[in-house]
Amino acid sequence: MRNIVFYVPGTRYYDNGLYQNHANSFVNISLTGAACECRCEHCQGKLLNSMISVTEPEKLVELAKNLRKQGCQGVLISGGACADGSVPLRPFAKAIEQVAALGLAVVVHPGVLSDDTAHLLAGANITRVALDLIGDDDTIRNVYHLPYTSADYQISLRTARHAGLKTSPHIVIGLHYGEIRGEFKALDMVAAEGADSLILVLLNPLKNTPMSNVTFPPLYAVREIFRQARKLLPDIPIALGCARPPGHYSRSVELLAIDAGFNAIAYPARETVDYASSCGYKIAYQEMCCGIF
Repeated sequence: MRNIVFYVPGTRYYDNGLYQNHANSFVNISLTGAACECRCEHCQGKLLNSMISVTEPEKLVELAKNLRKQGCQGVLISGGACADGSVPLRPFAKAIEQVAALGLAVVVHPGVLSDDTAHLLAGANITRVALDLIGDDDTIRNVYHLPYTSADYQISLRTARHAGLKTSPHIVIGLHYGEIRGEFKALDMVAAEGADSLILVLLNPLKNTPMSNVTFPPLYAVREIFRQARKLLPDIPIALGCARPPGHYSRSVELLAIDAGFNAIAYPARETVDYASSCGYKIAYQEMCCGIF
């Protein structure tokens, strides 16, 4: 019997009639509040507004202790990017180590990762590092507003691996205004460097951003990317992450993920759960970030 995990962290309420999650079982934290220097075209810093703002190391540890008392299982530590594409993690390194020592799972989204920061995170004993992977240079310049190339993002993954970090790279399908531009190349990066898991998400156009009216990537293209991911990475767990457009489109994408043999889906619709069951999958629920296997 094949296994599939449905990840339903408490950052979003979930109740499909079979399983209901718990508030604050997993929490997203921004170390920069709502501030972000990159102002990427698809986000403009709006995703930071849904996170808990903690801009001082001492406050991060205090928050983590309180969350732990409330039954929290883990946290995502992220924030807005600096002009160089990195999240300012270094001043928080000791605090992050203390958070991990509390027994919380700690997933860190560092943005572009330097060697120094990678070793600091490795020393902090974090659970996972969630890395962006972008396979198209125009997307990096025009969407992320950064002067890098796809090779720099591959080096970021390599740096994490060499530092001994467990890696969960993320690839956003349709990141270039809904177009398929560098997704297959990004998959090749993972195949070349290795990873502990791979998270595939889809562009979810946000209101009041330059991409608010972007058309979703066509389902046939999504299907091919999913199939190629599974073909290239037969031994790496692959998850469909929480970021994707809502409604019927999302449900269609979830079914494609099951057909492609993905190991996990975040926040699945009830019909997706029923479909997985009909396909003979043994189902488990986890109130964690889907990057943690």
